[in-house]
Amino acid sequence: MSNQDDQLARFGLAAEARTAVKAWVDGAQILSLVTALRDKGWTTYLTEPRTLDALTAFSGLPPERVADLVTVLEAHGVVTSGETVRLTDSFAALTADDAYVGLDDVLDQAELLTRTVRAAAEDPGPLPLSEADALVTARATGGKASPVTEALYNKLFLPQIPELPELIHTDRFLDVGCGVAGATTTLAGMFPDLRGTAIELIPTVAAETQRRIDALGVGDRVDLKVMDARDFDEKDAFGAAFWAQPFFPAPTRQATLEMILRALRPGGILFVQEMEPTPDDAGRPSYTLRKLVAQGWGVPFGPTAEDLADEAVAVGFELVRVAQTDFGRMVLVRRPI
Repeated sequence: MSNQDDQLARFGLAAEARTAVKAWVDGAQILSLVTALRDKGWTTYLTEPRTLDALTAFSGLPPERVADLVTVLEAHGVVTSGETVRLTDSFAALTADDAYVGLDDVLDQAELLTRTVRAAAEDPGPLPLSEADALVTARATGGKASPVTEALYNKLFLPQIPELPELIHTDRFLDVGCGVAGATTTLAGMFPDLRGTAIELIPTVAAETQRRIDALGVGDRVDLKVMDARDFDEKDAFGAAFWAQPFFPAPTRQATLEMILRALRPGGILFVQEMEPTPDDAGRPSYTLRKLVAQGWGVPFGPTAEDLADEAVAVGFELVRVAQTDFGRMVLVRRPI
C-alpha cells in the first residue's frame, strides 16, 4: 500500500469515528432540548392541540425560534404539527398521569445516568448515589399504580405466574426492597383482600412510597417498614414474597435471602425477576453503560435466572420453576414444607 493509500484509509477510519460521535451528539442534543422544554412546561402544555401563535405566547420566545423548535421536535417524533401543534400519541401516553413510568421520570433518570457515567471516568471510588438519586431511580424503575399498570398485570403478567394471585387471596405478601412499591400498590388496587408489608431502606424513597400508599387509600392493607431488610424479624408469616434483587449489594444478599426464608411460611413462594439479560449485538452498547453504572454503585449486574435460583437454593429454598413472562424471566422458589 502506498503512503497516499494509507493516508486515505486513515481518513476513512476517522470519518467512521466522526459519524459515531455525531450520532452521540444528536442524541445528547435532543435529550437536552426535550428536558429543557419539559422544564419550561411545553410537554404539559402540548398535551392539548395549540396553535403556533398560542405556543409562541406561552413560551415567550420569538416566533421564528418557536417554529424551529417545533420542526426539531417533529423530526424526532415528539410532536405533530399542522394547523396546530400537539404531542404525538406515544409522547402523550408517556406524559399522561396514568403512564406506568412517566416522561419526567425518564428524563430525570437520563440526567442522573449521564452525570454518573461521567463520574466513572473521574472518581476512582464508588459512584455517588444520594437519597435524591435513589428516588429518581426508584421512580424510573418501579412504575406506579394506574389503570394502565393494572391492564399490564391482568393481561400480560399475572396469567403467566398464576401462583401469585392465588397466594394473595389466602396469604400475606412481602415486598423486599420495594422502592416506590409500584407492584404492591398495583396489586392492592386489584385485590381488595391483599395484606402486604413493604420494606424500604432509604427514607427519601420511603416517604414517596408512603405518599403513594396514602393517595391510593390502601394504607390499611399495606404496611411500610423503613429499615434494613436483614433486620426484619417476622417469622412464618407470609405466603408470597418479592425480592427486588438488582438493588441489593453483594454483601447483603445472603442475609436478605435468609430473612425471607424465615419470613415465609413453609411452602411460601419467593418471586425473583431476572433483570438485564445479555443482549444481542444491537443492545450491547447501552447494556455496557448500564453495567458500568450498576457496578459503580456496588450492585451485581445481570445475574441470570439460573444464577438467582442457585443463590436462593444455597440458603435453603427449593426451586419451583423459571417462568417466562412478558416482563422477563421470573424465578419461583419456595420454603420447603
